[in-house]
Amino acid sequence: MDAVLEQWLRGAGGHLCAALLGALFGSFANVCILRWPPTDEHPDGRSVVRPGSHCPACGAAIRWYDNIPILSYFLLRGRCRACKAEFSARYLLVEGATALLFAAVLRLQVVVLHPLDPPTWQLYRFAVMAAFVWVLVVIAFIDLDHKLILNRITYPAIPIFYALATALPERSWKDGLIGAAVGYGVIRLVADGYHLITRRRGLGYGDGKLLAIVGACLGWQAVLVTLFLGSIIGSVLGGLWLVVARARGKKQEEDGDVPLRHVEIPFGPFLATAALACAFVEPWLRVQFSILYS
Repeated sequence: MDAVLEQWLRGAGGHLCAALLGALFGSFANVCILRWPPTDEHPDGRSVVRPGSHCPACGAAIRWYDNIPILSYFLLRGRCRACKAEFSARYLLVEGATALLFAAVLRLQVVVLHPLDPPTWQLYRFAVMAAFVWVLVVIAFIDLDHKLILNRITYPAIPIFYALATALPERSWKDGLIGAAVGYGVIRLVADGYHLITRRRGLGYGDGKLLAIVGACLGWQAVLVTLFLGSIIGSVLGGLWLVVARARGKKQEEDGDVPLRHVEIPFGPFLATAALACAFVEPWLRVQFSILYS
């Protein structure tokens, strides 16, 4: 039985199921991204259960057959069946990206890193890393929209991922604790130091909580790699962001409007991207180098 399950996990069937599961969780991620952040009307955010899925333009309920991840978007051509209002293409992006990431997690955990593990352990590793990827996706898009990393995500995620990762045979109870402490501590030190020198807020403590999740799940070494890669990605993309923002500000000034004097760039999406790279690329490179030098 184990041999059959292992063969299925390594084959196209396992990867297809992982992608379908990712699309479903991507659809749920879209709901969380939309409803969890606070608004003037809902300071504590909204429930992800009630009301059910509905069109933001006309309020019509979305039927189950119009709520199939990825497929329904193409069948409806990205529009509401009732009022024909356009849905954001980002719904499709989140669902598709999560589907691909879940399939990549399965391949990494089952085929590349742990091909000799029993299938039950392979499935457990997949579940942990898939949940980690899902949380990163939700955090990144909420921060992109609202410049907020919500405590309702980070506070439960840190102990949950610590417990899940500590259950792995190669992890000790110290790894996640040190990782979480380093992740939060580094950002807290930088943020407080910047505020002390400039009297302005730079990094938010939410970035530290995001790094604490990374450390709790992947260990303290992953925190350093994530922070380094995130800074590089942020420097490149953030620089482009500033150029565009300044060009818009100059145009506003020419049009007689008041331009923005300060541009806030969320760091969470860069850290989340770097954490994904660390979770996928670093283990793959380690395996390739071990094969090369063996």
